[in-house]
Amino acid sequence: MDKKEHIVSSAQSLFAQFGLKKVTMDEIAREASVSKATLYKYYGNKSEVFNEVVHREASQLLNLIENAIDAESDSVRRLRAHLRTRLEKVGEFVNFYRVTQDSWGDYWPYIAGVRQDFLDREQALVEKILRQGTQCGELEIKNIRMAALALVLALASVEYQWSLGKKGISLTQMVDLMIEMMVNGIRKR
Repeated sequence: MDKKEHIVSSAQSLFAQFGLKKVTMDEIAREASVSKATLYKYYGNKSEVFNEVVHREASQLLNLIENAIDAESDSVRRLRAHLRTRLEKVGEFVNFYRVTQDSWGDYWPYIAGVRQDFLDREQALVEKILRQGTQCGELEIKNIRMAALALVLALASVEYQWSLGKKGISLTQMVDLMIEMMVNGIRKR
């Protein structure tokens, strides 16, 4: 592992454990076993390190979601894999979820950019699933782009509650309920 990667991994662990505001550049350098001069060679301040950590976690989460989707054979299973992976990984990507929420005011411009990039890429993944499902006749959707956006935004609100540990329902139940509502609707037939 190169030094920059080791610094990011060390900072990721510290931010997840203590939060963004409590971690110092000295602590990051100590945890990464590098001098402060080496740390400052790569990053000008703690905000830059944090930005790298959050960006890294967002990319890792998207890769996991893509892999889960690609392993499935039909659109409903792909949607389920997407939701399940996203919600399962809430606890693993602490900085992307909790720490960013705790530090939203201090780091709003950059975090908003990372979150928006994530949501845009996620929306493209969902659009692809919906488009494939529509093309093969599994789904009937008039406006795929808007449907994908609605699904991603709905998931973001569920993800927030999930990250806070306020569940009251198992992951499987949550995913199955959401898929049932997405695919079959809630209107009486």
